[in-house]
Amino acid sequence: MDIIMMLTYAAIAIACFKIFHLPITKWTVTTTALGGAFLMGWIYICMAFFHPYTPYATIYFQTSPISAQVKGKVVKVFVKDNRPLKKGDPLIQIDPIPFKAQVDQLTAELKLAEKRLNETTELIKMNAGRKYDLERYQQEVKSLEAQLVIAKFNLDSTTIRAPTDGHVTQSRVREGVTAGAFKMSSLMTFVIDEKPYYIAAFKPNAIQNIKTNAEAEVIFTSIPGKTFKAKVTKLWDEIAEGQLTPIGMKMIDFSKTLPPGRIPVRIELTDDISQYYIPGGSSFGVCVYSEHIKFLGDLRRIFLHMFSWMNIISFDEAEK
Repeated sequence: MDIIMMLTYAAIAIACFKIFHLPITKWTVTTTALGGAFLMGWIYICMAFFHPYTPYATIYFQTSPISAQVKGKVVKVFVKDNRPLKKGDPLIQIDPIPFKAQVDQLTAELKLAEKRLNETTELIKMNAGRKYDLERYQQEVKSLEAQLVIAKFNLDSTTIRAPTDGHVTQSRVREGVTAGAFKMSSLMTFVIDEKPYYIAAFKPNAIQNIKTNAEAEVIFTSIPGKTFKAKVTKLWDEIAEGQLTPIGMKMIDFSKTLPPGRIPVRIELTDDISQYYIPGGSSFGVCVYSEHIKFLGDLRRIFLHMFSWMNIISFDEAEK
């Protein structure tokens, strides 16, 4: 952009010298050079301040780890990567036999305990039983009922299901392996079916001119020559770098993938990009326009389109 601006000014200056037949002296040349420097500096600073651009923007998406609540052998994997799923669809089947046996055993013990409780109750009514036996069987029935609830929950947990609509992007489980050996281990990465988050990171000196609902434009490296209209939807009142927290859950930290000292701004695309393949996690460039010095905003649009066309020659080279 700097080179283009300087070459444009130089072309205009040369044309003025030719058209108006200005004398070429040390004073006219110096004045022209200094005037160009001040003009370029003013344009550059004002565009950066009132119509900021950042190449540091990323498409974020929400994921959920899939783990096993119970330990057992995996006997069936129902899904493949990137297949659309509905909430409750089965993902993994852990061998249910030992858990079914536990439910059957507790069911039988509960029936026997309930039978003894009923018999003891009848004996108490006829003054032929002990109150101690009645209380013992009542406690036994309640204990077995609680154990049966847990056993049924464990049996139901042998079928791991989709927590919501979405798809599995990475599966690390195979039939025959043991799941649940480590409670925090993730068997699959599940991508939640919702709109992705377009987060751009701007320098702090320009953030005062970025407002909610402000007009923005987006360019993608994978789509050279095109710009897409967008708008600002959110500016955070707090960012993760300033968080004071005890050990435990923390805020989502965008700074791990963005340069330090930048402020995240959420962008929403208003143009339809469904016809293009843009995977989640891709980077892109964003320019936000303010109401100040609008003609520089038009100049910024021109430069943004030029940046987009430059992506045509953005190729990776083989490492040596």
